[in-house]
Amino acid sequence: MDRPIIGILGMRTIDASGNVPVMRDFTNAAYCAAVQRGGGIPLLIPATTGIDDVDRLLACCQGLLLPGGIDVDPRLYHEDPLPELGEVDLHTDRLWMTACMRALELGLPLLGICRGLQLANVALGGSLYQDLAYANPRHLLHAQKQNRDYLMHRIDIDAASRVARILGTTSLYTNTLHHQCVKEAGRGLSVIARTSDGIPEALESADGQIVLVQWHPEELLESEPRMLGLFTDLVERAQG
Repeated sequence: MDRPIIGILGMRTIDASGNVPVMRDFTNAAYCAAVQRGGGIPLLIPATTGIDDVDRLLACCQGLLLPGGIDVDPRLYHEDPLPELGEVDLHTDRLWMTACMRALELGLPLLGICRGLQLANVALGGSLYQDLAYANPRHLLHAQKQNRDYLMHRIDIDAASRVARILGTTSLYTNTLHHQCVKEAGRGLSVIARTSDGIPEALESADGQIVLVQWHPEELLESEPRMLGLFTDLVERAQG
């Protein structure tokens, strides 16, 4: 069977490393490498894409990856910004939400990672804590200072979940690189993994179309090889 094309939603940034600042569309190389190792072909969907062009780009894809990045603008879940809110980009949020919902309508499988989890949750009517301190004032460390491939904290996973079947365990260590988390789960989503402080670490839909994780599995393919299963699963779902 042909290798499926997995669309990866891009971010945008100002690169000030040269003589003149320049806007760049990008995604981290680790996402592309993980999709390739999982058996798929990565395709960047630039953040500067017009909303009206989303359908044409998704027509090229058999699956969609929502990667990590900056905070989600809280106006999208009907809240005012709190002091702990980080950088936001409403244009990118709206593009991602449009792509997410259109992909669901088209029946494409989704994998959301970190910001991708949070954005998909908001797209489906859920909400976020703008900082973990509002979820649990005595929360664990969730923004590690170690390298991105370092296994920092343990998560417990619902034994009946798809993620538990993919990873082959109900408990394992992950990296952690976030300061926001899910407050209310979106339509059709269930929280199926948490850390010991109660912070949601994974959500999924009962029909298997949506898998969302708060950690960064693309950075753990060597330190925790079971994480590759999340990408092979996306590719297998994309193959139908």
